[in-house]
Amino acid sequence: MRCGACGAVVGPTARFCDQCGTRLPAGEPSLEPGSGRPDGGAAAGPAPTDLDGGRATGSAASESSAMGETGDRRIVTALFADLVDYVRLVAEHDAEEVQRLVDEALAAMVDAIARFDGTPEKFIGDAVFAVFGWPVAHDDDALRAAHCGLAIRAALASLRDPSGEALQVHIGIATGEVVAAPRGVAGTTDWSLTGPAVTTAARLQGVAQPGEILVDDATIRAARKGLTIEDLGERVLRGQTRPVRIGRLIGEATFQPWRPPAGPFVGRTAEREAIGAMLDELALRDRGGLVLVEGEPGIGKSRLIASFEPDARRAGLAWTWVDNVSYGGSEPYRFARSLAQAVADEFGTDSGSTARQLLFTPDADPADVRVWAGAVAAMARDAAFSGWEAEASLVPRDPGEVARAMRSVAVRYIERLLEVAGPRVIVVDDLHWLDVSSAGVFDELIAIAERLPLLLLVASRPDSVRADWLHGARVRTIRLVGLDEPETGELAAAVAGAPVAQPDVQRLHARTGGNPLFIGETVRAIVDEGALTSDGRLAIGGADGAAMPVTLRALLGGRIDALSSDCRTILRVAAVLGMSFAEATVEDVVDRPVDPTIYERLADAAMIVPIDAAGGWRFCHPLIHDAAYSSLLASDRRTLHARVADEIQRTQPDVRVGVIAGHRAAAGDPGAVPLLIAAAEQAIALGAGIEAGAYLDAAAELASGDAAEDLRARAAEARGEVAVGGR
Repeated sequence: MRCGACGAVVGPTARFCDQCGTRLPAGEPSLEPGSGRPDGGAAAGPAPTDLDGGRATGSAASESSAMGETGDRRIVTALFADLVDYVRLVAEHDAEEVQRLVDEALAAMVDAIARFDGTPEKFIGDAVFAVFGWPVAHDDDALRAAHCGLAIRAALASLRDPSGEALQVHIGIATGEVVAAPRGVAGTTDWSLTGPAVTTAARLQGVAQPGEILVDDATIRAARKGLTIEDLGERVLRGQTRPVRIGRLIGEATFQPWRPPAGPFVGRTAEREAIGAMLDELALRDRGGLVLVEGEPGIGKSRLIASFEPDARRAGLAWTWVDNVSYGGSEPYRFARSLAQAVADEFGTDSGSTARQLLFTPDADPADVRVWAGAVAAMARDAAFSGWEAEASLVPRDPGEVARAMRSVAVRYIERLLEVAGPRVIVVDDLHWLDVSSAGVFDELIAIAERLPLLLLVASRPDSVRADWLHGARVRTIRLVGLDEPETGELAAAVAGAPVAQPDVQRLHARTGGNPLFIGETVRAIVDEGALTSDGRLAIGGADGAAMPVTLRALLGGRIDALSSDCRTILRVAAVLGMSFAEATVEDVVDRPVDPTIYERLADAAMIVPIDAAGGWRFCHPLIHDAAYSSLLASDRRTLHARVADEIQRTQPDVRVGVIAGHRAAAGDPGAVPLLIAAAEQAIALGAGIEAGAYLDAAAELASGDAAEDLRARAAEARGEVAVGGR
C-alpha cells in the first residue's frame, strides 16, 4: 500500500505513514497534506477549507492562502516524544509486529495531542513532534502541552511490547517564540516552524530517561502552578551555548493560574473618594494638586482616571488627556506637543494659532515674548506648529537655552490657559514613557498645580516615579491593587453579558488576583468558546482550566488569532503606524479600500477604540499593540515600515523628519542615515541631546566602517551636551 500524501510504500496494517506521518485510510478521514493535523480525533473533525468564525479550521497551508499572509511570530510550546528501545524492538522481534505496535503508539500520541488541541507536526519513525499554539493559539498552550505529555506517558504505559513489557517514552517540552512561515522546496510549499523552542524540546527529549518528561524554565513559568515539577538545575544542551534550567514533570497539581485582562469599570470605591475629593476642591475652591495613580499594566489606572471625566465636565472643569507611548521616548518634546495639540483641539484650531493667542498679549514683556517665540519656533521646525516661520531667527542657539525657554513657554502657556478657560484637569497617562525633553515641562506643570486651579491626574507603572515632587503638600499617591471577589464577579458578568455563579466567581478571582485587564480578557476568551451552562450562566471552571490564560502575550496572541484574516491584517498594519492611527493612512499603506466594519469588529473584540469622528483609532492597551506588532515577521515589518514612510512622505509633506527617519530605519533602509542625522541635529537644536544620541545610534546601526564609528562618537557627544546644557 502507498501513502496518498507522499507516495511512500507502507505496511498493510499501518495507520500512519512512516515518512510523512499521514493517517492512512482505514475507515477514518485522512490527514490533509502539509498540515500535520489528523482529522477525526477528539478535537479535530472533518477538515473544512476556509475559516470558521475567524479561526483556522483547515490546514495551516490553506489558512495562509485564505489570509494572504506570509507567516508570523508567535509563542508556542513544542513537544517531542520518542519511543524507548525502538532499535532493540526491531532487532529482537518481527518487523511487521513492531510496525503494528509503533502504529498503535503513534495513534495514542496523536489522540492525546488532539485531545489538548495541539498540532502533530512531524512523525519521524517512532517519534512525534507536536506544537501547541500554532496554527491557532490558546491562552494556556504550555499547560496543554504538559498535560499532553502526561497523557502520552499514561497511554503508552497501557501498551505492551511482544515480550510483555510496557512501552515507555522520552518526552521534551519547551516554550518560546518561533517564526511560522511557508517554505517552498522542489516545487512544493509547506509550513515550517523555526525557533529555539523547537530545538530545545528536541534536545530535552534526547537527554530524558525512559518515562521521563523534561520541561524548560519557560514552560514552567508559562504553566505556573498547574503542575508538580522537580527542579533539575541548569544544563547546557547539545548544540547550544547558554544553559537551560530544566524541570522534571511529575504530574498535575492544584490548578492556580496567574492573574489575567480588563473590561467595564467597576469598584475602586476608596480610590474614587480620594480623587473625588481633589476634584471637589478644584471645582469649589480653585485649589489644584496632583494625584499619582500607580499600578501594574492592566490594573485599571487609565479606567479609574477616565471615570471622572463626566464628573469634571458636569462641574464646569475643562478636561485634557495626554498619552505617553513607548515608541515616543526619542521624539523631542513629544509630550509638550501632544498637550498643545490636545488643547488646540478643544478650541477647534491648530497648535500654532492657539499658542500665539495664549502667549502674545498686549501686557506681555517684549523680552519674554522673544524667548517664548524662539522656543515655539524651535518646535515649529518639526511642523508640530504652523505659522511660526517669521520667528525662526529668534530660535536660541545654545541647547541649554532652548530647554530653559521651553520651560518658560510652558509656564506662560498654562497660566494663560487657566486664565482664559478656567480651572482644568490634565491627565498624563503612562508617565513612565515621558520623553526626556519634556521632563522640565512636566515639572513646571506640577509647580503650577501647587498654586493655581489645575489638577493633574497621572498614571504610571509601580515605582517608576522617583522625584522630590512626590512629597509635595498637594500630591496624593494611590497604589491600585486587584479587585476584590465581589467586584471580580461584577466585572466578569458585565463583560460576559451573563450571570456568573458564586463558585465560578471565587475560582476566577483566585486565578486572576483581581487584575481587571486579565479578568476581562479571560472572560472574553471563555465567552468566545461558548462556555455557557444550560441555564445561561458563564462557566468559568473546567477540569483542566483550559480557558484560563497563562501569559499575557499568549492570551493576546490567541485573541488576535481568533480574528478574521482581514482583521488581523489591518490590526498588524495599524500596529506599525503606532498606538494611534487613522483609517486613511491604513488604506494608503495597504493600497485598497478597507471595509469600515473591520474597524467595528476590532472594536467589538476590544482591540481598538475610536478617538474621533474622522476615522481616528487607538489601541485599547499598549500590550495589545505590542502583541500585534510582535506577531509580524521581521521581513513583513520592514516592508510595512517602508510603505508607511512612502505614504507619509507622499501625503504628509510637512511631517517631522524624525517620524520618517524612524520608519526608514525600521525598514532597514540605508537611506535613513541622512534622515536620522537631520533628526538628531534638530533634536540638538532643541536641547534634546539624549534623543539626538538615539537617532545617531540608529544611524550607526545602518552605516559601516569609519562612518559608523563617527556616528557613535557623535551620539556620545550629543548625550554629553544635554547633561551639561539641557538638565
